[in-house]
Amino acid sequence: MAGYCLKNGRIQEAWGEDAAGRELAAVFHLTADGEMKELHEFPALSEGEGALAYAGEFYIEPLEVQIEFLKAANAEKWLEALLLRHVDRVRQVSEELFVIAEIKSFGA
Repeated sequence: MAGYCLKNGRIQEAWGEDAAGRELAAVFHLTADGEMKELHEFPALSEGEGALAYAGEFYIEPLEVQIEFLKAANAEKWLEALLLRHVDRVRQVSEELFVIAEIKSFGA
C-alpha cells in the first residue's frame, strides 16, 4: 500500500504512526469506482480502494476528493492534485495542515 502525507508543509512518504495522536477533521474512504463514505477513523483498505484524512483547515470539496482519486495514478499524485486545489483557494499551505492519502494497489 502506498501512502503519502503532507506534514510540516512537505509531501513525504507516510508511515503508520503519522496520523497517530492527531484530531482528524475528516476521514474519507473511497472504493475502486470512486464511491465515497465519510468515516471517523482511517479504514483498512482492499485492492483499488483509497483513504484520505486531514487535520486542520483543508479547503477542498468532497466531490473534488472523488474526482482526483479517480484521475490519480497513485496516492502521491492524488495528494498533489488536492493540494493544488487547496492552494488555488487560499494561496498558502499552513504548517499546521496535515493530510494523509493512501491507495492500495492491485496485487499489493
